[in-house]
Amino acid sequence: MHHLYLSQSLKERSGTTTVTTYDQTIKYFVSGQIGQRHNQLTIFNDAYEPLATITQISGGLLPCFILSNQDKQVGSFGISLKRHELLYINTLNWFVLGRLEKRHFQISMVNHQLANAYPLTDNRLKVTLVNHDQENLLVLIIAFLDRWLFIAHRYPLSWPNLFDTSSPLVAPFSRSKPYNLK
Repeated sequence: MHHLYLSQSLKERSGTTTVTTYDQTIKYFVSGQIGQRHNQLTIFNDAYEPLATITQISGGLLPCFILSNQDKQVGSFGISLKRHELLYINTLNWFVLGRLEKRHFQISMVNHQLANAYPLTDNRLKVTLVNHDQENLLVLIIAFLDRWLFIAHRYPLSWPNLFDTSSPLVAPFSRSKPYNLK
C-alpha cells in the first residue's frame, strides 16, 4: 500500500494535474479535457509518455466513456450529472463510488478495495493505492472524477420529474364514454 497526491487542475475542464509522491517527486501528469464528445483525459509518466486514456464517446445527460491502457480498450462506463456517483467499469469489474462535492472516491473490485482518495487541507487529493499493477488506471479514474465535479456543478441537483406532479399532465379518454357501455 502506498500514497500519491493529486493537485487539482486550476482550470475547470482542462489543464494539467500533477501526481506526486510523499517527497514531492513527480510521478504522473494528467492532462486533457472532458465534457464534450471526443474529448480525452490522458495520464502520462514523468517522461511525458502516454500510459492510459479516458475518451468521451457520447454527450448529453448520460455521457459514456472508454478507458484505454497503452492504446488498448480495457473498459467502458457511463456517468450521470448528479453529485453522487456510482460507476461500474465494464471488463475490469470495478465499482467506483464517489461523492463529488466532498471529493471522496473509492474504487473496489467485488470484495476488496483497490484505491481510495480524500482531500487534504492544502486542496490536494491523497490517494491510497493497494494495487501497484494498475496504478495508472486507478489514478486516472480518480483524476477524472475530480474534474467531473466542475461539470456536475453546471447542472441542477435534481431534474424535474413528470411523475411528481399533484395532478396528471395528460388525462387521455377522460371525457369519452367507455366502449362497452350504452
